[in-house]
Amino acid sequence: MATEKYTYDTREVTHGVQRAAYATITNEEGKVAFGKPASYTGMRGVNIETTQEQNKFFADDQNHIVLNSAKSTEGSFTCYQFPKDFLTSHLGKKVHDNGGLTDTGTFKSFAFQWIETVEDEFGEKFDELHVLYNVKATTPTAEAATDEDSTEPKEFEVPVTAAVNNGVLDKDGEATTEMVLRKTKENEELFNTFMDKIILPTDAIPSGAN
Repeated sequence: MATEKYTYDTREVTHGVQRAAYATITNEEGKVAFGKPASYTGMRGVNIETTQEQNKFFADDQNHIVLNSAKSTEGSFTCYQFPKDFLTSHLGKKVHDNGGLTDTGTFKSFAFQWIETVEDEFGEKFDELHVLYNVKATTPTAEAATDEDSTEPKEFEVPVTAAVNNGVLDKDGEATTEMVLRKTKENEELFNTFMDKIILPTDAIPSGAN
């Protein structure tokens, strides 16, 4: 009996975080809309994890059924600085006439996106866009230390939770939390609009695009 040849997929790895951006969310008369993405300079890393617990129910002295609980998407991002608008719109800060910032502002939800680089074993590189459609941040954490022989910049960690956005539906009408879009020759024209608008799962590739 001949042994069936095992075929590997093209090997690839993902690395880097670049061109991070955020966008405001508005909801008028039940219609969700996004503002134009604003650049987020100084992004160091993004750590987002989706978890889903399984609950076992027993009957007749055996496992009767296993039900999945609701998904939970949370994590944090780290950065060296904050856009001023992000501080006042989404991180609970309020600006005063003397330039002071107090922690008496609001934490409005926002859309958040960033690009990672996918590189395969042949040296080909692809941009991959990650979009979270409904994110809520909480107060950042940071640690200050004295300068020594070498100076280490202060790094901030922002805890975030991502939730379903009922105004963003997939092709089957399901409400969506996130989307990952890899740039290809076919969708390049659409992909390149990522800093002009928040790309939705149902946004069509422009007609005539190669």
